[in-house]
Amino acid sequence: MSSYYTADELLVAYLDNQLDPQQRRSLEQRLVDEPALADRLSLLERSNLPFKQAFAPLLDEAPVQQLQDRWPLAMPAPQRGVSRRALIAAAVGFLALGVAGDRAWLQASQPEDNWRGLVAQYMALYTPETLAGFDSAPALLASQLQHTGERLGIALPAPKLALNGAELKNARVLAYDDRRIAQLTWLDAQFGPLALCIIQQPGKPESAQSERRQGMNVVYWADGSHSFMLIGHNPAAEMTRLAERLQRSLST
Repeated sequence: MSSYYTADELLVAYLDNQLDPQQRRSLEQRLVDEPALADRLSLLERSNLPFKQAFAPLLDEAPVQQLQDRWPLAMPAPQRGVSRRALIAAAVGFLALGVAGDRAWLQASQPEDNWRGLVAQYMALYTPETLAGFDSAPALLASQLQHTGERLGIALPAPKLALNGAELKNARVLAYDDRRIAQLTWLDAQFGPLALCIIQQPGKPESAQSERRQGMNVVYWADGSHSFMLIGHNPAAEMTRLAERLQRSLST
Protein backbone atom coordinates (compact mmCIF):
# COMPACT_ATOMS: atom_id res chain seq x y z
CA MET A 1 0.00 0.00 0.00
CA SER A 2 2.85 2.36 0.79
CA SER A 3 4.39 2.14 -2.68
CA TYR A 4 0.98 2.57 -4.31
CA TYR A 5 0.25 5.64 -2.25
CA THR A 6 3.66 7.08 -3.05
CA ALA A 7 2.91 6.53 -6.74
CA ASP A 8 -0.33 8.50 -6.34
CA GLU A 9 1.57 11.43 -4.86
CA LEU A 10 4.03 11.29 -7.74
CA LEU A 11 1.24 11.18 -10.32
CA VAL A 12 -0.52 14.14 -8.72
CA ALA A 13 2.75 16.08 -8.87
CA TYR A 14 3.07 15.10 -12.54
CA LEU A 15 -0.44 16.36 -13.32
CA ASP A 16 0.34 19.55 -11.39
CA ASN A 17 3.50 20.07 -13.52
CA GLN A 18 5.57 20.19 -10.33
CA LEU A 19 8.25 17.66 -11.36
CA ASP A 20 11.60 18.79 -12.66
CA PRO A 21 12.57 17.62 -16.18
CA GLN A 22 14.59 14.64 -14.93
CA GLN A 23 11.78 13.46 -12.65
CA ARG A 24 9.28 13.87 -15.49
CA ARG A 25 11.41 11.80 -17.89
CA SER A 26 11.86 9.09 -15.28
CA LEU A 27 8.13 8.89 -14.58
CA GLU A 28 7.22 8.92 -18.27
CA GLN A 29 9.52 5.93 -18.80
CA ARG A 30 7.77 4.15 -15.92
CA LEU A 31 4.42 4.91 -17.54
CA VAL A 32 5.63 3.12 -20.66
CA ASP A 33 6.92 0.13 -18.69
CA GLU A 34 4.12 -0.15 -16.10
CA PRO A 35 0.60 -0.41 -17.55
CA ALA A 36 -1.01 -0.32 -14.09
CA LEU A 37 0.69 2.99 -13.34
CA ALA A 38 -0.45 4.39 -16.69
CA ASP A 39 -4.02 3.30 -15.92
CA ARG A 40 -3.84 5.05 -12.55
CA LEU A 41 -2.62 8.26 -14.21
CA SER A 42 -5.56 8.05 -16.61
CA LEU A 43 -7.97 7.72 -13.67
CA LEU A 44 -6.51 10.72 -11.87
CA GLU A 45 -6.41 12.79 -15.06
CA ARG A 46 -10.10 12.13 -15.75
CA SER A 47 -11.00 13.60 -12.37
CA ASN A 48 -11.09 16.91 -14.25
CA LEU A 49 -9.75 19.49 -11.80
CA PRO A 50 -6.28 20.47 -10.57
CA PHE A 51 -6.15 18.47 -7.36
CA LYS A 52 -4.03 20.84 -5.32
CA GLN A 53 -6.52 23.66 -5.84
CA ALA A 54 -9.72 21.65 -6.14
CA PHE A 55 -9.24 19.98 -2.76
CA ALA A 56 -7.90 23.06 -1.00
CA PRO A 57 -11.26 23.90 0.66
CA LEU A 58 -11.45 20.35 2.00
CA LEU A 59 -7.93 20.07 3.36
CA ASP A 60 -8.45 22.31 6.36
CA GLU A 61 -11.15 19.92 7.55
CA ALA A 62 -9.57 16.73 6.22
CA PRO A 63 -10.04 13.56 8.34
CA VAL A 64 -6.34 13.26 9.11
CA GLN A 65 -6.70 10.50 11.70
CA GLN A 66 -8.91 8.46 9.37
CA LEU A 67 -6.35 8.78 6.59
CA GLN A 68 -3.53 7.79 8.92
CA ASP A 69 -5.49 4.77 10.13
CA ARG A 70 -6.22 3.70 6.57
CA TRP A 71 -2.62 4.09 5.36
CA PRO A 72 -0.41 3.65 8.44
CA LEU A 73 2.71 2.90 6.38
CA ALA A 74 2.10 5.58 3.81
CA MET A 75 1.53 8.39 6.28
CA PRO A 76 4.05 8.32 9.13
CA ALA A 77 3.64 11.11 11.62
CA PRO A 78 5.58 14.04 10.12
CA GLN A 79 7.22 16.73 12.18
CA ARG A 80 5.15 19.46 10.59
CA GLY A 81 1.89 17.64 10.07
CA VAL A 82 0.58 15.59 7.18
CA SER A 83 1.64 17.03 3.85
CA ARG A 84 -1.08 18.68 1.81
CA ARG A 85 -0.03 16.70 -1.25
CA ALA A 86 -0.36 13.44 0.70
CA LEU A 87 -3.89 14.38 1.72
CA ILE A 88 -4.76 15.27 -1.86
CA ALA A 89 -3.57 11.90 -3.10
CA ALA A 90 -5.46 10.16 -0.31
CA ALA A 91 -8.59 12.12 -1.12
CA VAL A 92 -8.28 11.08 -4.74
CA GLY A 93 -8.01 7.49 -3.56
CA PHE A 94 -11.15 7.95 -1.50
CA LEU A 95 -12.95 9.28 -4.56
CA ALA A 96 -11.94 6.21 -6.53
CA LEU A 97 -13.38 4.03 -3.75
CA GLY A 98 -16.51 6.11 -3.46
CA VAL A 99 -15.97 7.05 0.18
CA ALA A 100 -15.01 10.72 -0.10
CA GLY A 101 -18.19 12.01 -1.65
CA ASP A 102 -19.98 12.29 -4.92
CA ARG A 103 -17.74 12.94 -7.90
CA ALA A 104 -20.43 15.31 -9.12
CA TRP A 105 -18.98 17.80 -6.62
CA LEU A 106 -16.17 18.29 -9.12
CA GLN A 107 -18.50 18.64 -12.08
CA ALA A 108 -21.04 20.95 -10.42
CA SER A 109 -23.80 20.02 -12.84
CA GLN A 110 -22.20 21.94 -15.69
CA PRO A 111 -23.21 20.83 -19.21
CA GLU A 112 -20.57 18.60 -20.76
CA ASP A 113 -19.67 21.13 -23.44
CA ASN A 114 -19.58 24.09 -21.07
CA TRP A 115 -15.88 24.06 -20.45
CA ARG A 116 -15.85 27.75 -19.60
CA GLY A 117 -18.27 27.10 -16.77
CA LEU A 118 -16.00 24.38 -15.40
CA VAL A 119 -12.96 26.63 -15.62
CA ALA A 120 -14.77 29.43 -13.81
CA GLN A 121 -15.85 27.02 -11.09
CA TYR A 122 -12.36 26.03 -10.07
CA MET A 123 -10.82 29.44 -10.73
CA ALA A 124 -13.23 30.76 -8.10
CA LEU A 125 -11.22 28.71 -5.58
CA TYR A 126 -7.95 30.46 -6.40
CA THR A 127 -6.39 33.05 -4.12
CA PRO A 128 -2.97 34.73 -4.32
CA GLU A 129 -1.79 32.18 -1.75
CA THR A 130 -2.82 29.38 -4.13
CA LEU A 131 -0.23 30.50 -6.65
CA ALA A 132 2.42 31.57 -4.17
CA GLY A 133 3.42 27.94 -3.64
CA PHE A 134 4.22 27.28 -7.29
CA ASP A 135 7.88 27.03 -8.28
CA SER A 136 8.09 29.43 -11.23
CA ALA A 137 11.82 29.11 -11.89
CA PRO A 138 12.47 29.95 -15.57
CA ALA A 139 13.80 26.49 -16.48
CA LEU A 140 10.86 24.70 -14.88
CA LEU A 141 8.36 27.11 -16.40
CA ALA A 142 9.90 26.65 -19.85
CA SER A 143 9.57 22.88 -19.46
CA GLN A 144 5.93 23.24 -18.40
CA LEU A 145 5.12 25.50 -21.35
CA GLN A 146 6.77 23.14 -23.81
CA HIS A 147 5.00 20.09 -22.38
CA THR A 148 1.63 21.86 -22.26
CA GLY A 149 1.97 23.26 -25.76
CA GLU A 150 2.94 19.90 -27.23
CA ARG A 151 -0.12 18.23 -25.75
CA LEU A 152 -2.46 20.92 -27.09
CA GLY A 153 -0.74 21.44 -30.43
CA ILE A 154 0.11 25.09 -29.86
CA ALA A 155 3.38 26.96 -29.35
CA LEU A 156 3.58 28.66 -25.95
CA PRO A 157 6.89 30.57 -25.79
CA ALA A 158 7.31 32.45 -22.53
CA PRO A 159 8.16 35.83 -24.13
CA LYS A 160 4.80 35.88 -25.91
CA LEU A 161 3.00 35.31 -22.63
CA ALA A 162 4.46 38.27 -20.75
CA LEU A 163 1.75 40.50 -19.25
CA ASN A 164 2.43 43.84 -17.58
CA GLY A 165 1.89 43.69 -13.84
CA ALA A 166 1.44 39.91 -13.75
CA GLU A 167 3.93 37.08 -13.18
CA LEU A 168 3.49 33.83 -15.08
CA LYS A 169 3.44 31.10 -12.43
CA ASN A 170 2.48 27.78 -13.97
CA ALA A 171 1.39 25.87 -17.07
CA ARG A 172 -0.38 22.54 -16.96
CA VAL A 173 -2.81 20.28 -18.79
CA LEU A 174 -6.15 19.43 -17.22
CA ALA A 175 -8.78 16.98 -18.44
CA TYR A 176 -12.47 17.62 -18.96
CA ASP A 177 -14.01 14.24 -19.82
CA ASP A 178 -11.83 13.21 -22.79
CA ARG A 179 -10.76 16.74 -23.71
CA ARG A 180 -7.53 18.40 -22.71
CA ILE A 181 -7.48 21.93 -21.34
CA ALA A 182 -4.25 23.91 -21.17
CA GLN A 183 -4.17 26.23 -18.17
CA LEU A 184 -1.65 29.06 -17.86
CA THR A 185 -1.80 31.01 -14.61
CA TRP A 186 -0.42 34.41 -13.68
CA LEU A 187 -0.40 36.25 -10.38
CA ASP A 188 -1.44 39.83 -10.99
CA ALA A 189 0.14 42.13 -8.43
CA GLN A 190 -3.09 44.09 -7.96
CA PHE A 191 -5.96 41.78 -8.81
CA GLY A 192 -4.70 38.29 -7.96
CA PRO A 193 -4.99 35.04 -9.98
CA LEU A 194 -5.42 35.29 -13.74
CA ALA A 195 -5.66 32.35 -16.13
CA LEU A 196 -5.67 31.63 -19.84
CA CYS A 197 -7.27 28.29 -20.70
CA ILE A 198 -7.07 26.68 -24.14
CA ILE A 199 -8.78 23.71 -25.77
CA GLN A 200 -8.34 22.19 -29.21
CA GLN A 201 -11.52 23.00 -31.12
CA PRO A 202 -11.43 23.07 -34.92
CA GLY A 203 -14.04 25.36 -36.45
CA LYS A 204 -14.62 28.92 -37.50
CA PRO A 205 -12.59 31.72 -35.91
CA GLU A 206 -14.60 33.77 -33.43
CA SER A 207 -13.89 37.32 -32.37
CA ALA A 208 -13.39 38.10 -28.69
CA GLN A 209 -16.48 38.29 -26.52
CA SER A 210 -16.88 39.14 -22.84
CA GLU A 211 -18.96 37.67 -20.03
CA ARG A 212 -18.94 37.29 -16.26
CA ARG A 213 -18.76 33.98 -14.41
CA GLN A 214 -18.40 33.30 -10.71
CA GLY A 215 -17.85 37.01 -10.05
CA MET A 216 -14.93 37.16 -12.50
CA ASN A 217 -14.49 38.79 -15.88
CA VAL A 218 -14.02 36.51 -18.87
CA VAL A 219 -12.90 37.16 -22.44
CA TYR A 220 -13.09 34.26 -24.90
CA TRP A 221 -12.29 33.79 -28.59
CA ALA A 222 -11.31 31.14 -31.16
CA ASP A 223 -8.73 31.05 -33.96
CA GLY A 224 -10.09 28.13 -35.98
CA SER A 225 -8.02 25.43 -34.29
CA HIS A 226 -8.22 26.37 -30.60
CA SER A 227 -10.63 28.12 -28.27
CA PHE A 228 -9.27 30.48 -25.63
CA MET A 229 -10.61 31.84 -22.36
CA LEU A 230 -8.99 34.51 -20.20
CA ILE A 231 -10.47 34.77 -16.71
CA GLY A 232 -9.62 36.86 -13.67
CA HIS A 233 -10.66 39.59 -11.26
CA ASN A 234 -9.14 42.40 -13.33
CA PRO A 235 -11.60 45.08 -14.52
CA ALA A 236 -13.44 44.25 -17.73
CA ALA A 237 -11.61 46.89 -19.79
CA GLU A 238 -8.22 45.61 -18.68
CA MET A 239 -9.22 42.00 -19.35
CA THR A 240 -10.12 43.01 -22.90
CA ARG A 241 -6.73 44.68 -23.30
CA LEU A 242 -4.88 41.63 -21.94
CA ALA A 243 -6.89 39.30 -24.16
CA GLU A 244 -6.04 41.39 -27.22
CA ARG A 245 -2.36 41.21 -26.26
CA LEU A 246 -2.46 37.42 -25.93
CA GLN A 247 -4.53 37.00 -29.08
CA ARG A 248 -1.94 38.93 -31.10
CA SER A 249 1.01 37.14 -29.51
CA LEU A 250 -0.31 33.62 -29.99
CA SER A 251 -1.37 34.20 -33.59
CA THR A 252 2.14 35.01 -34.81
